[in-house]
Amino acid sequence: MKIQLKDKDILFPTPSALVVSGVGDASNILTVAWIGIVGSKPPAISISLHKNRHTLSLIRQTQEFTVNIPRRSDFEKVDYCGIVSGKTVNKFIAAGFSRIDGQKVKVPIIKECPLNLECKVLREIDMSDWILIIGEILEVNIDADCLDDNGKISVAKADPLVYIPTVREYWSIGKKLGDSFKAGKNYREIT
Repeated sequence: MKIQLKDKDILFPTPSALVVSGVGDASNILTVAWIGIVGSKPPAISISLHKNRHTLSLIRQTQEFTVNIPRRSDFEKVDYCGIVSGKTVNKFIAAGFSRIDGQKVKVPIIKECPLNLECKVLREIDMSDWILIIGEILEVNIDADCLDDNGKISVAKADPLVYIPTVREYWSIGKKLGDSFKAGKNYREIT
């Protein structure tokens, strides 16, 4: 039996991302769960920010941001970056994260995160109390130790943190089940 939950913001898991905005010592980190890939050509990502967020004003100044995917071991730091304001706290110092210069944008990436996306704003969409920002991914940075022997990204080695909206929980990713575009080739419907 299915139970209806009405119109709620339920989709899980989502990446637990650290979005960096601003430049130099004025750069800020915000934990963002409303995030996802929205296109491949050009590669694009969307983030949704409340209109009162300090991060939104910083992104509007530079028209750039970075998306940094932390490891599960950093979940307490990630949560901290979502509950304090960058207007009053330097989250890089407080959370113990390090800035590294981006290759294609002026906004820094986070050294401790195994995956970093450098983005420029393509569009903003007003959604009442929220602003949806669509960014083009200009560069992808990954820690060398997160690649397998064939140069393919190893999710197990990256060990990314994920978020479960609505129940507000952090989780890690479980075991690999199979390869997309291959697993379904052997499936056949039983009649």
